[in-house]
Amino acid sequence: MTSDPVNPFVVDPFVSASQALVPFKEDHDGLYVPVDDSERQYLIFQRQLGDLSSVMTSGRAVLATGDTGCGKSALLNRCANWVKTQLAQRSVVAKVVDATRVHFMVEGLALAERMVVMCDNLFDLMDQRGLIRSEFRDEFERNRREPDRVYRNLDRYMPPNHVLILLLPASGDLWREVTRYAVHARPRVLFMLESDKFGREDVDRIEREVAKWTRIVVLTSGRLVEGDVRRFVEARTEQNASRGRFPRLTDDTVAAIGKRLHTVAQLQETLQRTFDYLMDHADDYGDALVTVEHIIEATEHVSKDGWESR
Repeated sequence: MTSDPVNPFVVDPFVSASQALVPFKEDHDGLYVPVDDSERQYLIFQRQLGDLSSVMTSGRAVLATGDTGCGKSALLNRCANWVKTQLAQRSVVAKVVDATRVHFMVEGLALAERMVVMCDNLFDLMDQRGLIRSEFRDEFERNRREPDRVYRNLDRYMPPNHVLILLLPASGDLWREVTRYAVHARPRVLFMLESDKFGREDVDRIEREVAKWTRIVVLTSGRLVEGDVRRFVEARTEQNASRGRFPRLTDDTVAAIGKRLHTVAQLQETLQRTFDYLMDHADDYGDALVTVEHIIEATEHVSKDGWESR
């Protein structure tokens, strides 16, 4: 163990505590902690997609629902990485294309306009990843603003033995948007969407709408339950024990966090911020014990009357 001070809650190479784990790009697969029912949801995904033959022959769609900060993105990224790894064992090249940032370009647009903008951007994203066959590149570019035509031909546009895993945002309560993508699924295409606005009634409606063509995989990210905070803290501190020195959380602090924070995002942000604060302010950083008072001092947006996260 080195003597350098480290923050055990920082995830390399991220600079923001709000960024979701991306195991298909970084060495993050071992960082997942079984909190907020995420492990069971991950197993549900694996069981429903099975040997992935339905992805190869028909295409599939996945929808992750749950409150903001409950780990939907991290869960979908883990599922995408599993598909990529499984297919690689069969010499199939699966590439993950993250189109979630397009959300800021389509927010507030009507459904038809949203689909056009997303499809238009899809051409560039797939082109950058080498997912467009040269002989169909001109055709795809001509059709890039015609979603129905593009999605109908996606498997033809892609090189043989390649699979597209497309991460998409679903804005607000646009259940029709999710339905459109699910119906648009074609061989070797896996659509993965997330939303914090869908309730059980919306999900039931989507499942009914697409039942004639496919079965959508629905995953639900929950809030933290008893024991989750301790599991998260123990996992991160054990993983980083050999990296350097850092303070430990008292049992009272862990218990207090469990009563006041409700999502894994709040937990990650609070702990990373607190340890950054202590690294800058504590004279005995490596020997300190993290208390509730430290969290209050480190959290600018919280009051001492009840430091529940924003």
